[in-house]
Amino acid sequence: MPLVFGIWLESSFGLIIAGLGAAAAAIGISELAGESIAAAVTDRLGKPRAINIGIGLNCLAVLLLPALGISMAGALFGLFLFYLTFEFALVSSVPLMTEVLPSARATVMAFTTASVSLGRALGALIASPLFLYGESSAGIPDMLPNAIAAILLNVAALVALRYLRQRMMTDA
Repeated sequence: MPLVFGIWLESSFGLIIAGLGAAAAAIGISELAGESIAAAVTDRLGKPRAINIGIGLNCLAVLLLPALGISMAGALFGLFLFYLTFEFALVSSVPLMTEVLPSARATVMAFTTASVSLGRALGALIASPLFLYGESSAGIPDMLPNAIAAILLNVAALVALRYLRQRMMTDA
């Protein structure tokens, strides 16, 4: 989904390169805020709960994005929420990931990093076709296919988290 945001903002609102730069700055600020919030509250909430909250809020942001995307200000606010919640969930997952197999922490972290990179590569392959699929006959972009894909992937992450927690509880 993130790969098509620039195309979406340009085609929907005529955002030129300077505007896209400002949008990128807003996204960067939201990522930093999400990471900072995760660092501040994840241990207090508990790692699984923080991840669940982050993914749940990310689903909400994804659902809001098509509705907010009718104006440029709404689209930028929606993107801010999307990246804030995504980064919160991702950064909240790091401490849990390091507990999966304590004797091989570095290997697990390397595998996770490789998996995230693979996910981004696969996302790059499907994001543009999904975006083009969602374009209406009038040429107006529709983020709904990308939103549905993001929600399905979020649900898969929640299922994986539940499975991981059950495995960790039975191994303990």
